[in-house]
Amino acid sequence: MVVGEIIHEKDVVIIGAGPAGYEAAFIAAKNGRDVTLIDRFRPGGECLHSGCIPSKLLATAARKMHEKTPGITVTPAFCMDKWQEEKNSLIATMEKGLQARFHSSNIECVKGQASFLSENRIGAEQGEKFEVWSFNHAILATGSSPITPNFLSSSSHPNILPLEHLYTLSSLPNQLILFGSDYLTIEAASTFRALGVEVTIVTDQETILPEWDESIQRESIRQFKKQKVSLYTGVSDCLVKEREMTLVFCHAKGETVEVETEMIVYSIGRVGNSDSLGVDQVGIDIQDDGIIPISEECKTTRANIYACGDLTGGPSLAVKGIKQGKTAADHCCGVKSAFSLECLPKVIHTQTPISSVGLTETEAKEAGYEVMTASSSMKANGYAMVTGNTEGKVVIHRDRESHVLLGFHAIGAGAVELIEKAALAIEMGARDEDFIYPYTPHPGYGEAWTDAVESTVEYKVETKVSH
Repeated sequence: MVVGEIIHEKDVVIIGAGPAGYEAAFIAAKNGRDVTLIDRFRPGGECLHSGCIPSKLLATAARKMHEKTPGITVTPAFCMDKWQEEKNSLIATMEKGLQARFHSSNIECVKGQASFLSENRIGAEQGEKFEVWSFNHAILATGSSPITPNFLSSSSHPNILPLEHLYTLSSLPNQLILFGSDYLTIEAASTFRALGVEVTIVTDQETILPEWDESIQRESIRQFKKQKVSLYTGVSDCLVKEREMTLVFCHAKGETVEVETEMIVYSIGRVGNSDSLGVDQVGIDIQDDGIIPISEECKTTRANIYACGDLTGGPSLAVKGIKQGKTAADHCCGVKSAFSLECLPKVIHTQTPISSVGLTETEAKEAGYEVMTASSSMKANGYAMVTGNTEGKVVIHRDRESHVLLGFHAIGAGAVELIEKAALAIEMGARDEDFIYPYTPHPGYGEAWTDAVESTVEYKVETKVSH
């Protein structure tokens, strides 16, 4: 390694070119800052190359396999090899789009392993080359890596893998065990079952999606039962017989269960990718799991160094990282900004999509609200009937006294798109009348939200007294 003599002076240096990092770069560049973006891999991060985009592309393919349209009869067939070609082509196109935006925004994009050299210098190793940048502000957006369950930590079996490896397969397995309970697990289970794979979900949690509203948990379990997905919750004492590819565990009911499979994938949590950043050189606080704590302004314990995305803990969602990246960049440019997880919309691209924003019923009650809950079945929605997507429902929670809307939770067609309106309502602190007053297109999935909110309104009926 040869250290270059020239030090590049920059306003903002960003480490990590995933959604949090590149959105931060675009905002800083738009505000006239001289920006360098460094990543050890390729622009787009895990989201583009192995996470969000591949998983949604496969979920879309699975959904189209089962679409029903009146008057049209088709017999679809799925080919994983062909899908991989389409996936790689799409990723290449999107990556080129990012590169074009970097060029047009005058953002320097560097491939290399970056780390702090001092409180205002970052170095990046690029093979035999080593470059140094001085900065006024730095933004860390290096993402996270999956945690391996203890009972799998010593395994080297090629078919025991982190969940994201599912989207690199050249062929579908006949049987698949997913160990986990988070949204990644649920989405993958739904997709692969729709493609004909025999799917089993195993988790040591008491339920799937433990941080989501209870209504979503119950409906998801009902959907999986209907799809013949095997589900084991509250398990313990897990071990793998690798020769037979059998997962053995103690079920919550007390009996020992053995499940044979072709492949085991896991998603039980993530750790921050901070071990190679050299944060000890600048005195940034860091947790044992690699997570870097931040303020609502995305500041670390160093005033001119920010962090965003998975590296900061909390939900591993691109939407959160993008908001935090923009917030960090705003502050680098002297613009006041902040982020809040209270208004964070969450979506799962299951075959029957899921979305949520605001408080769950349990959270609302624990916060002291007198909660009114209402739901509307998609079976009663005219547009759902037209499109043949009548599975699921929407659920809303509001405070009885103030009429403020507290939480929106949906499982059904249109859930992903409709959550934007709900997120805006939560952000505004909207009351039921604010949500009901605007026009709702008919027929449309959005009428389900309006129906649910309207059903919580308590009208006073005047009665005439006859003399």
